[in-house]
Amino acid sequence: MNEDFKYLIASYQTTANDLFTQSVATNAKIRQLTDLVNTLNEKIKEQEKEIEKLRPKTKRTTKTETTDFQ
Repeated sequence: MNEDFKYLIASYQTTANDLFTQSVATNAKIRQLTDLVNTLNEKIKEQEKEIEKLRPKTKRTTKTETTDFQ
């Protein structure tokens, strides 16, 4: 019976170590991807500002705008 526990504990230790390692690796990947998303969001904001600078200054009308002549 004592031998069974020895193998069981060894299996728990190995599995716990593997799960911990996977957890750390996943956490690192999440941080990396979060930084990438933040960087890309900043680039989007910069490009939106550039688009606004290049847009004509005149007011554009859309098809949804209507005028009442009553």
